[in-house]
Amino acid sequence: MRCATEWTLIDTETTGLFAPIHVVEVAAVRMRGWEPTGETFQAFLDHDIEIPGEAEAIHGYDRAFLRRHGAAPREVHRAFRDFLGERPICAHNLSYDLDRCLLPEWSRLRAGTAHVRGFCTVKLARRTLPELKFHGMGLLTRKYHLTRAKAHAALADAQATAQLVSQVLAPRLRGTAFEDFAALVRFSEMERRRAVKALGAGPAQ
Repeated sequence: MRCATEWTLIDTETTGLFAPIHVVEVAAVRMRGWEPTGETFQAFLDHDIEIPGEAEAIHGYDRAFLRRHGAAPREVHRAFRDFLGERPICAHNLSYDLDRCLLPEWSRLRAGTAHVRGFCTVKLARRTLPELKFHGMGLLTRKYHLTRAKAHAALADAQATAQLVSQVLAPRLRGTAFEDFAALVRFSEMERRRAVKALGAGPAQ
């Protein structure tokens, strides 16, 4: 990016897809421009509830694991809020991680943040890589040989998304009109045909 904007890539693991959704792991990678700074956050949350079998089958965290490794949810979210600061929040499926998981949990626990909404990297990948039919993290990890220590582990997924941004999306976006952070947010939300045309137009004059 032309300016060294600081922003944050987040990821969550949860108890499922339908409300009430409880976050059992939250992680983040701090970014500056196109690159990760090396600063990360990871924590497990113990809500003292049973973990549905279908959720455990995905991420591997059961109630006993969370009792051993998790912390009180309010404590975790306070620390997470401090890590996020006022930096924009981005994620690979932002509408799930932020809108369906974190915002309701912050409201439920009265642990809100002064966050700024950023862009969804799924949407950004769709606009930047229009030749691909699917833009899920699993497919992108395999296609572009990204390092993903463990699928469906929040920190590993956030780090893989950071690689996607710096190694795959950034080379296509450098020198275009979409290097400014606010412009990237607008680009990610563009109608597909318009986005392809805009990206092909080259650098802004």
